[in-house]
Amino acid sequence: MITHVVALPKGLTQLSLAALPRERWRNGKGWTRPVAQGGPAGAPSWRVSLAEITEAAPFSAFPGMDRTTVLVDGGPVSLVAPHQQWALSEPGDRAHYGGELPLHNTAPERDTLFWNVMTTRGRVSASVHLLHGAQALPEQGHSLVWVLRGGYTLAGQPLPGLIHLGPQEGLHWRGGQHKLMLRATEPDSLLLHTLLTE
Repeated sequence: MITHVVALPKGLTQLSLAALPRERWRNGKGWTRPVAQGGPAGAPSWRVSLAEITEAAPFSAFPGMDRTTVLVDGGPVSLVAPHQQWALSEPGDRAHYGGELPLHNTAPERDTLFWNVMTTRGRVSASVHLLHGAQALPEQGHSLVWVLRGGYTLAGQPLPGLIHLGPQEGLHWRGGQHKLMLRATEPDSLLLHTLLTE
């Protein structure tokens, strides 16, 4: 559960799965929870969301977009394209592909949650990696972090106290001059960090 210990500085937003709105996929075959996006509302240059997978279904096509899909919870499940396949079985397993690629997911053994990153090819780049220990949040770009396991604290100026994050919680940091540091609170803590730059 998110603990609000201090007022948040400008550019920092706390996130939790329970608070994110739930919407139908474009093709009506699943559910998604928008996390953050950049650019015009009708045609965002990048978008991050959490997708719920409960059955075999086709993915919506997004021509001109690069996509990264990361297993957050549940599975195992496979993403299948005409000449390629990705098996996602552990939190942090990922697939990177073009949004125009015909793709579908197999039926998962357990209800599954995906972290989806979409960027306009040639305009926005996305770096997605796993964090086990400590990391300073970059001062440039948009940082999206999501706790997969264990817990993390966020500290640094101008925060006089700690912000605590647990599973199914995260942060959106829009960058700035403040020095913010994430630290794991448990030995097996695992966090997903996405950095978007234009």
